[in-house]
Amino acid sequence: MSNETQPSTGNRRSFLLLFPLSVFAGIFSSVGVAAFRLLRPRLASTSSENWVDVATFSELKSEMPIGKNFATDNVTGWAVTKEQHQVYVLPGNRVLSAVCPHEGCEVAWDKATNRFSCPCHDSYFAADGARLTGPARRGLDELPSRLQDDKLQVIYESYENNTAEQIKRS
Repeated sequence: MSNETQPSTGNRRSFLLLFPLSVFAGIFSSVGVAAFRLLRPRLASTSSENWVDVATFSELKSEMPIGKNFATDNVTGWAVTKEQHQVYVLPGNRVLSAVCPHEGCEVAWDKATNRFSCPCHDSYFAADGARLTGPARRGLDELPSRLQDDKLQVIYESYENNTAEQIKRS
């Protein structure tokens, strides 16, 4: 018999080896792409869409900081939840985050001493948000704000805790 009439066993073995491997590679790559799309956070929308109304201009006539609460959307993967935030509006419509830059506790305005105080670790901040004493390494974080259509709006940003400089969380 000649070699031309006998089927080649090498090609058949290669096919029987490569075919299941390619099927498994296709399945794993499909699952990997689906997992990546599910678990990665969506890209943040443009900053013009992140402005949140805090108060009307007429509510902000005070010589003392005014505490205001508002909600933003928190995007984790594909889940969107509402997240509550507190800020302090200073005279001149500057907006400070109520989160202590030391460990993230919420500060309170103390009218008697005319300063902000953190109840967790005794950090104190001046009426303009500057650090006075305590373990906090910087003052209260100022948030971007603007007056639009008789409303004060902010972009809520979160910063790293326990750092001397403001580092925005990604």
